[in-house]
Amino acid sequence: MNKILNITAFLFLCIVTATSCKKDSKGVSFVTTYAEVELDGAGTVFSQIGQPFTDPGYSAKEGDKDITSAVVVKSNIDITKAGIYSVSYAATNSDGFTSAATRTVVVCDKTAPLNGYYRSNIFRDNNGTTSSRGPYTVLVFGTGNDQYYVQDLLGRWYDVGSAYGAAYAGSGIVKLNGDNTFTLVSSNALGFGPTSAPKIETVSTYTPATKTIVLNTIMGDTPTMHFKVTLSNPQPLN
Repeated sequence: MNKILNITAFLFLCIVTATSCKKDSKGVSFVTTYAEVELDGAGTVFSQIGQPFTDPGYSAKEGDKDITSAVVVKSNIDITKAGIYSVSYAATNSDGFTSAATRTVVVCDKTAPLNGYYRSNIFRDNNGTTSSRGPYTVLVFGTGNDQYYVQDLLGRWYDVGSAYGAAYAGSGIVKLNGDNTFTLVSSNALGFGPTSAPKIETVSTYTPATKTIVLNTIMGDTPTMHFKVTLSNPQPLN
């Protein structure tokens, strides 16, 4: 009798389990076609400060269906202030899944003579121990009134050279003086801490004949570590 009861209970459990699994899996497996968002033009574009930003364009498809008109565009651009901004383009397919693309927009003085992507070579003297790194790429663009944004006043020693990432690029604003020397206007701290913002240590210069920038800098919290950053061979902004 016990054997019959055990078999009956086992069969009941199997039926309940199978039924439960069938209900739980209903509608879970399906095929969806994700939206594809494509940007016209470059992923990074430069826009003149004070003038409206003109988007190069974009498109979106869900399979063969054009859904460009449904793309949601969001931006944090302030055309009155030089800086690096972003525009996002999001498209949602018929099943509710969203795909997105992002464009970087640099608002700057597009006529500034020092604008460009520079080749960076760095020499570092760490309390008598010397080393060098590079070449890396450093973005420089005008922010108005003879002032320039420099992507990293340390030449990208840490963010690229040490592979620490963008948080370790000490960006800053410098002013080009009439004698082709630079004065530090402001700088941003590296990921090491709030006191690690780079400073111009000794005379830093621009040589118009060769279009070469030489920055002599230190980290604010490490005054014994001297960086000589040579920025040369500038390539035009897009």
